[in-house]
Amino acid sequence: SRVRVVFISRMAKPEEVLVVEDEAGNIVREQTKDTEVIAQYKTMREALVYLTHLDQDDTESIMLEKLAQQVDGTEWSWNNLNTLCWAIGSISGAMGEEEEKRFLVTVIKDLLGLCEMKRGKDNKAVIASNIMYVVGQYPRFLRAPKHWKFLRTVVTKLFEFMHEKHPGVQDMACDTYLKIAQKCKRKFVTTQANESAPYIEELVAKIGDNTSDLEPHQIYVFYEATGTMLSEKGPQVSLDRVGVLAKLMDLPNSVWKGIMAQAAVNLQVLLDAGTMRELTKILKTNAAVCASVGPLYVHQLGVIFLDLLNLYSTYSGQVAQAVATQGQYATRMSNVRAMRGIKKEVLRLLTTF
Repeated sequence: SRVRVVFISRMAKPEEVLVVEDEAGNIVREQTKDTEVIAQYKTMREALVYLTHLDQDDTESIMLEKLAQQVDGTEWSWNNLNTLCWAIGSISGAMGEEEEKRFLVTVIKDLLGLCEMKRGKDNKAVIASNIMYVVGQYPRFLRAPKHWKFLRTVVTKLFEFMHEKHPGVQDMACDTYLKIAQKCKRKFVTTQANESAPYIEELVAKIGDNTSDLEPHQIYVFYEATGTMLSEKGPQVSLDRVGVLAKLMDLPNSVWKGIMAQAAVNLQVLLDAGTMRELTKILKTNAAVCASVGPLYVHQLGVIFLDLLNLYSTYSGQVAQAVATQGQYATRMSNVRAMRGIKKEVLRLLTTF
């Protein structure tokens, strides 16, 4: 029992956690992967799983007691909460399904309550990263038929975290959303009890709000996750998948059409640096959806295919012209590099498809 206490209070940091405390005591986004710590985490996780098998009641009571001390403030600290949550996440699958359910409901309710109770951006960022980590570790719990409401609450919370500008929180929210989409995709595309339509319909309707504060690389993850849900096509899926895909791509498609309409009037529009950045983002978003949604993507490809070909040949001509007039130096110019970048993205999208 004492060994369990030591493991739980000194758990090493898992790979998925991106929000950490630096030497100066600030909460920051982790930039590098510490391989030594990851190796230590794997060893500790294995040991803690064995210790849980030996006596899961004891493991559970130690964890819940430590959590209660976080909530009442007697043992509250970032480090104590982190190590506890990393330990809770590490024993996923070591309990029976009923015990795991009872345990997790307590843990997540307490963490959500803690998030409401604590003031200050740093405190909220630490608690948020722990909620996301624990939730992402227990797909079996989230997939259970009776836990739909819970899963829905968790996803809504992730969308809140996507507006949180604290370093690392948005990345982690998007990564966790993708993880949940991969493990529980059927839940999002089938109509759940007491609901009139599959949840994915609500998701794509609100995609503009949910992604409004995200960086481009986070938006690609968001679209990949939603595409992953749409790739589910079991017998219970009574969803107009083509229609939902069209709604999912609504935002990028409207920007795309706007640029193409301007280019039809004046080709110079395509040489503007801002326009090229937008086109690159749209192409990368398409590639993320294509990779995750599978053959269904043919319906979206049909919408942009001719434009893709025209775009490719226009930029090819422009690059060739720049090289002809300025020689090798042209290839180092930012606008030429941007054009070649777009050509690469077009090829990458078609190769993925």
